[in-house]
Amino acid sequence: MLSADLGARDRWVMAGLVVLGLFTLVAGVFSGRSATNYVLAKDAHDAAVNWAGKVDNKLTAPGPVPSHVLDQNVEIFDPAKFRSDADAPQARVPIGADDDDLGLLGGLDQIMMSWAIKRADPARDDYVSKLDGFTIVGLDRAPLAASGNMTPARLNDLLARKDVEASFNAAVRQRTVTVTSDLGNGRASRVAFVPILQGDKVERVYAFDLNQSAASFMTYVLLTVVTLTTSLLIVMGFTVPAAIAARRIRERWIAEDQIRYLALHDSLTGLPNRLQLRQHLERAIARSRRHGQLMAVLYLDLDRFKDVNDTLGHPTGDALLEEVAARLRGNVREIDLVGRLGGDEFAVVAEDLDTADGAVRLARRLCTALGELYQVNGHDVSTSASIGIALGPVDGNSADTLMKEADLALYRAKQDGRNTFRFFEPAMDAALQKRRQLENDLRKSLRKNELYLDYQPQFDLGTGKLTGYEALVRWWHPTDGDVPPATFLPIAEETGLIAPLGEWIMRTACTYATTWQPELTLAVNLSPAQFKTQDVEALVKKVLAETGLEPQRLELEITEATLLQNTDTVMDTLTRLDQLGVAIAMDDFGTGYSSLSYLTRFPVKKIKIDRSFIDTLGTSPQTSAIVSSIVGLGQSLDVIITAEGVETERQAEMLKQWGCDQVQGFYYGRPEPEVPESDEAIRGRTLVA
Repeated sequence: MLSADLGARDRWVMAGLVVLGLFTLVAGVFSGRSATNYVLAKDAHDAAVNWAGKVDNKLTAPGPVPSHVLDQNVEIFDPAKFRSDADAPQARVPIGADDDDLGLLGGLDQIMMSWAIKRADPARDDYVSKLDGFTIVGLDRAPLAASGNMTPARLNDLLARKDVEASFNAAVRQRTVTVTSDLGNGRASRVAFVPILQGDKVERVYAFDLNQSAASFMTYVLLTVVTLTTSLLIVMGFTVPAAIAARRIRERWIAEDQIRYLALHDSLTGLPNRLQLRQHLERAIARSRRHGQLMAVLYLDLDRFKDVNDTLGHPTGDALLEEVAARLRGNVREIDLVGRLGGDEFAVVAEDLDTADGAVRLARRLCTALGELYQVNGHDVSTSASIGIALGPVDGNSADTLMKEADLALYRAKQDGRNTFRFFEPAMDAALQKRRQLENDLRKSLRKNELYLDYQPQFDLGTGKLTGYEALVRWWHPTDGDVPPATFLPIAEETGLIAPLGEWIMRTACTYATTWQPELTLAVNLSPAQFKTQDVEALVKKVLAETGLEPQRLELEITEATLLQNTDTVMDTLTRLDQLGVAIAMDDFGTGYSSLSYLTRFPVKKIKIDRSFIDTLGTSPQTSAIVSSIVGLGQSLDVIITAEGVETERQAEMLKQWGCDQVQGFYYGRPEPEVPESDEAIRGRTLVA
């Protein structure tokens, strides 16, 4: 569409330039002809005035009347008419009012005729007009003298023409020199009438027959050259700047069209962008409401797309997005619009649906198409898509509402395992509003010190000695009461609040631990998000320096998810912390990927068995086998094994029998904000013998 528009515009511009050039050429030709006529008429006028003066001076001179004037034999019919009284005013030739006002064309006459033509025939004075004859007549048109081919009879024939007679009458009445136009008799000729004045009265009139054939030909040649040259210069003067202007206009059109295109399309995939998608969605909602039809917005997000960028690079990720866009276009109907919202997020606006099943079929088709293997930049790439669906105008009456609801449904699809689709439900919006309120309240709680720490004791299972405490963050909400960590910690990780929260936990716990017995250790949990947003090593060093806690008393608990995000960077950080003297413990062991290579690659000093295994200990043979194996693995690797969530004596006995090193749980002590002064004071519990 862009090329077609520009092509049509260019054709119109070129057509305009051609028309302008032709118009200029035609104007030049007509102006050249007008100039030629003017120049020849001007030359005839000047020549006639000059000759009339010379002839009249000779004819009125004292003495015999000469018969040879201007190289021509003059026949005198009435000599007395050329003699006047001595007291009478001297006869004179009138000068026209415009004789001295040459103007542009008069100047051209002086330049061309006097320079070029005079050199071709020097005997013709300054004039290119040739004299073929003349007749002198009185006011009654009676011939007084004649010369050459201008006989009285020929003059009478010429005066029979209205244009010639009008020119003669004008010369007499206006007492000025008149020149007829080209007589059109097969040769370029004119008749000039020059009245001779005696005082203010016309005494006689000279009628000169002027032959301008040679002058006309040469004048036309010269003026044609000048006209063509001038026309060419004019055309170039118009067309060259016009062509430059047209090119600049075309470049501006291209730039403007490109700007408009980029304003409405994604630069990578060429799909409509968020702005155009929203405009289309508003129109689709209006059409659906007007015709009583169902429509749907499908919000798509690629699963694990970040892994592709991290492992294969952004160029491969961009190529994958282009392939995804192509598959989306190939699996929707012609009336459906596919757009890219940004990153790995896409949307489809599907109109004219009979029921919600139409959206279901479309979502399944897209999940299947996007889940197939990709060949991108020489790599086999596997990904899938999660889809959220909002129906309109049922779920919402505005584009923003439908997009928000589809986004909520997408979030639920992600939570439910990915590579699937979910429809929007009103409960999703309520949950989102609750989550956003918790996020705002959590930000306020950090400023208002509404968070606090509980400390759960850890014991050596063999000796029964208290070894330390694990710091656990708690939040008492002013209206909702106790908010579980499983609720607010994910919010803190997703919103970036985990950084200030984690720093507060570590500083508060380390400060309190300095008041404990020196042999007790402190365990603090680190979120995987902290390794992304913080310099964990610098944070630990800073807190230890500020609080004065010995590094050997601090344990940092991490999960296997931390090790998966960027192995080299995390390994370097953990190695330097280990060299500092801080112990590294792997928390929730067995619930993640449980790669045994982590135990050899990372400086892990402790493994904590997740409480989900301890809960069924003694009732599930499979669980007992797993726990005993983990304990045996720790003994082989010389790693301390800690069991979490020990709540019964039987669980403690089995763990002690297998050789577990440490335990913590409600059987030994609940998390409390204050640390007791002695082991015996911990809820009155005694260790299993």
